[in-house]
Amino acid sequence: GGDADSSKVDEAKSAGSANNSALTSYAYRGYHEMAWIINRFAHVARLHGLVDVCISSLTRIYTLPNIEIQEAFLKLREQAKCYYRRPQELQSGLDVISNTNLMYFSRGQKAEFFTLKGQFLAKLDKLDDANHAFATGAQLELNSPKAWAAWGRYNDECFCRNIPDTTGAVNAISCYMQAAGLSKRPRVRRFLARTLWLLSQDNANGSVCAAFDAYTGEMPTWYWIALVPQLLAGLDASYSRQSQQILLRIAKQYPQALYYALRTAREESLIQRRQQTPAADSSTADAATAGQGQPVPAIDELMPKLKTAHPLLTLSMEAMIDQIVHRLKPCPEEDIYRLVHALLSDGLQQLHQHVSQGKTDLGIIDAIVSNTCRVGLSLPSGAIKTRFEADFGS
Repeated sequence: GGDADSSKVDEAKSAGSANNSALTSYAYRGYHEMAWIINRFAHVARLHGLVDVCISSLTRIYTLPNIEIQEAFLKLREQAKCYYRRPQELQSGLDVISNTNLMYFSRGQKAEFFTLKGQFLAKLDKLDDANHAFATGAQLELNSPKAWAAWGRYNDECFCRNIPDTTGAVNAISCYMQAAGLSKRPRVRRFLARTLWLLSQDNANGSVCAAFDAYTGEMPTWYWIALVPQLLAGLDASYSRQSQQILLRIAKQYPQALYYALRTAREESLIQRRQQTPAADSSTADAATAGQGQPVPAIDELMPKLKTAHPLLTLSMEAMIDQIVHRLKPCPEEDIYRLVHALLSDGLQQLHQHVSQGKTDLGIIDAIVSNTCRVGLSLPSGAIKTRFEADFGS
């Protein structure tokens, strides 16, 4: 009987303490709301550049008898960011972070404090300490995109200060890809854009591209769509294999977003290759190329793979393109207007060059005459061709 009574007493005490804590929380709820309002006001003031208003507003939190841990964290973070915007108060901001007792904060909040500490140390040119602080922040919370992004920006800046050394670029690539894989926001695109630029700065050893290939986390394929033109241009760069891998991911998951851009780029590539090869020797060059087993350009490999993965979709999109070309084909009047405008622009450009070079002979240049004759010969027989010949001569 005694054990049962004691257990009931313990249950009553625990219930009473829970009720007291709940009542205490309700009693201070108004102060908690005031702390949130103060922090929010200070945050908006800092975003508008009103640093003095932000700091003076944050000091009002100390007048409240009770605040939550989250509000204390927000207050310290806003205060540190205000100091960060003032070069003469960087040391004061670093002291605020260093003297903060992190025992009551969560792992994510501790990681953000160490990230802020790294930013202050980097601005004070204490690079080794800054790198250690960034690494500590990322290790405390491995799933924090803010920590990885800040560490990536630090390594990016280190690489820009010492471009021949790709160590900073390798570290920045790893951090940016981690941040992009963890974050689900559109701001990820800035990390991906910097990643492409860092890949373009790779050395002969290919260490930066190797760091990109070593990433095995989640790839934010949706946000790569905004960089499809840059990825298609990268097929002719040193990081063509990495660009091709990303484009293949887009082709499998979002083929509609890639098809038109890929089709246009492939047609432009074919035109450039035909211009580089003399028309008279084109058949001989093609036969020699086939005999030598020259590799197919990367852009020519993507289209067949896209059509194989989505045959019905590509067929429908090709039909749509044919309809657009047929429906939006310019009429003869629009076509002749475009050609005459091009001839006029060419003539004015040639005239400007002659005048700027001090040439006194302002006669019609042979190139303009040949272009005009070529346009006249390409026109179909009819009233437009007759008027064109009458105006410009046969």
